Amino acid sequence: MAGFKDRMRGGKPGGRPPRDDRRREDRPPPADRMRDDRRRDVRPPESRDANARGAGRPEERRPDNRRGSEDQRFDHSEERRFGEPSRLPRINGPGERVVYGAGPVRELIARNPQRVRAIWVDPRRADKSAGDPVAQAIIAARQANIAVDDRERDHLDRAAEGGRHQGVVAWLGPFAYVDLDKLVIPAAGSESRPLHLGPDEPAMLIALDSVEDPRNLGAVLRSAYLLGAHGAIIPEHRAAQVTPLVAKASAGASELLPIALVPNLVRALEELRELGVWRVAVHAAPDAQRIDQIDGTMPHVLVLGSEGSGVRPLVAKHCDFHAVIPMQRAGVGSFNVSVAAALALYELRRQRQLHAP
Repeated sequence: MAGFKDRMRGGKPGGRPPRDDRRREDRPPPADRMRDDRRRDVRPPESRDANARGAGRPEERRPDNRRGSEDQRFDHSEERRFGEPSRLPRINGPGERVVYGAGPVRELIARNPQRVRAIWVDPRRADKSAGDPVAQAIIAARQANIAVDDRERDHLDRAAEGGRHQGVVAWLGPFAYVDLDKLVIPAAGSESRPLHLGPDEPAMLIALDSVEDPRNLGAVLRSAYLLGAHGAIIPEHRAAQVTPLVAKASAGASELLPIALVPNLVRALEELRELGVWRVAVHAAPDAQRIDQIDGTMPHVLVLGSEGSGVRPLVAKHCDFHAVIPMQRAGVGSFNVSVAAALALYELRRQRQLHAP
C-alpha cells in the first residue's frame, strides 16, 4: 500500500518522482547528458571513419556561402573595426589604392597626374558631351598620357567597394608621404619671404595626436584640403595612417594634401618651431583662449587629439598656445575631432581672408 501511495504521490505536481526499478544500464541517459553527447561525437572510431569517408555515398561539396569566393575574398578587418564592412568583393586592378568620383579624379589628374596608374571608366559616361564631368576627367587623363580602360559597371562597383563612383575610378600606387620640412616652403618667418597673404601665405598646417579611427582621419584631411591647409602631420605609432579606407572617407583629399609621417610628434613640433611655425593645441586647458582670439594670420600648426583623451599632456606642453572652441551646451561631451578641426580651420581661414590685401 505504501508503494502504491508513493507512486500516486510521484505523479502529482510537486510530489516525489516514482522510483525507477530498472537496472542502471537499461535506463535512458539524463537530459543534460544527451545534450552533451550531441555536442561531441561519442560514436565508435570505425563509425566516425566511415562517415568521414562518406560510407559509400558520392562526395558532396557544400557551396561556400561566405562573402566572396577564395579569389575574391580580402581583408575587411579595418572596415569591421571602424565601420560597416563593404558588401562587394574587391577586384584586383593596376594599383594598390583607388580614388573614385568625377570631382576627386579630375582634381587628382590636374594636380598629381604622376600618381595615377590607370583610369577605369564607364564607356556610357566617357562618350558624353564635353560638359559632362566624367568626360572632362577622361579628356584630362588622355592629355596627361594616363591609360584609360572601359569597364563594365560591375567592375567599377567592385573597385570602389560599393562607393558612389559616378562611372570613373582612378588606380594609384603606394602612398607617398612627404618630409616634414616640405610642408613649410620656404621656412615660415625666414627673411627670404615676408609673411604676407597670397600664393605664398604663411604655413597653415594640422597635426593629429593619437587619432586611430581612419574615418576621422579621412574627414579631417577633407576639411583641411577644402579650407586651404598646406599639409597634415600624423605620427607613425598609435595612429591611423593613409589607407584605402582613409582615401574613401576623405573623398580623395588624402591624395591632394601633402602628408608627413613622423616617428615622434613632439620632436616634429620642435622642428616646426625652429622653422618659425607657432603651435596651437586645440583642447581645454586653464590658459586656453577662444579660437577666434588666436591670430590666424601667423604661421601655425593646429594640434588636435583623439576623442577619448584629447591632446596628450607631453604634446600640449610643447605648444605655444592653447585654444578652445566655444560650445553652448556640454551635455554630450565635446566636438568630434573632425568637426573640431573643421571649425578651427574655418576660423583661422576667415581671419586670413579678412586681412587679405
